[in-house]
Amino acid sequence: MKYQRIRQQLISEIATGAFIEGEAFPSENIVAERFSVSRMTARRALGELEREGYLTRIPGKGNILKKPSFSRGFFTVKPFEVYAEEQNAKASTQLLKAEVQNLDVAGQEKLQVKKAVFVHRLRSLDDDIVLEEQRYLRYDLCSSLLQEDLTTLATLTNESIHDLLIHKLQLPLTRVWQQLNVISLDADKAKLFQCPEHTPAFLLDQVTHTFEKPVTWVRYLYRGDKYSFENEFSPNNQTN
Repeated sequence: MKYQRIRQQLISEIATGAFIEGEAFPSENIVAERFSVSRMTARRALGELEREGYLTRIPGKGNILKKPSFSRGFFTVKPFEVYAEEQNAKASTQLLKAEVQNLDVAGQEKLQVKKAVFVHRLRSLDDDIVLEEQRYLRYDLCSSLLQEDLTTLATLTNESIHDLLIHKLQLPLTRVWQQLNVISLDADKAKLFQCPEHTPAFLLDQVTHTFEKPVTWVRYLYRGDKYSFENEFSPNNQTN
């Protein structure tokens, strides 16, 4: 795809120091002109760089090159129910909201549409809320999820949305981009989790694709004092 080639070329140039950290990055128009592509293609390439943490968008200044954050390897995230079973804990879910929403600029860039099905859930282990899930699904591909269990949407509380996408909506999930960061909970989030302000937390940002189309964007917020991540993998391709 053209936008992927542009993305890779710009990443290579960033690595060689062609752009200055904290300074303005080439705009959508400049990228489109330089690579002889449409503005939409240029927008997708720049959107990928922003999602991957190379750029930040500042109102009035445009795209700014960020200082690279160090990352290493890969990780997978276990289904919540599997994690609960491993912890010998009872999993439960509270559905707060399921509705159609117009996406803001960030959401439009991630899903490449203007409208989405929004599902907001809290997930608990035993009696502790440990995970907030804010999920946006492309309305043009996933609107039928709002018909699950008529108006109560109970299945969105008890079933895996991942399974519904694959088996009911027949959407192959082919690629996932995700980024995990450590934050501290502000007053509002601490109140939601019923814990002290500034409690450490993991913020997992995840976009899942069906081939070249993004299907769902999820922001998972995990209580850092109640949830942990663990992986096991072959060290064959790992270097120190």
